[in-house]
Amino acid sequence: MGVQFAARPKQDDEMEIMPANWDSLMAFLECQTQWRVAAGMAGLVWFGLDYVACKLVLDSIDADTEVFADLRVMEAAALPVLNEAD
Repeated sequence: MGVQFAARPKQDDEMEIMPANWDSLMAFLECQTQWRVAAGMAGLVWFGLDYVACKLVLDSIDADTEVFADLRVMEAAALPVLNEAD
């Protein structure tokens, strides 16, 4: 179907996450199944996160509004990468 998955990072590709950003990163990873995506003849088109579904996830992990703001920043950074033409 033309879907490609990124390989898991190698040991050398690991990076350090600042403690102040840890909760936001974990929230982003918890919401990784909440993307709005459409499949067509040209491939996948990523529209963004489903905020209603993300709200349920964030509530379940007791995330605050600052984490949601960080989540939106990460979403904005991820969308151009996800929608790159191969």
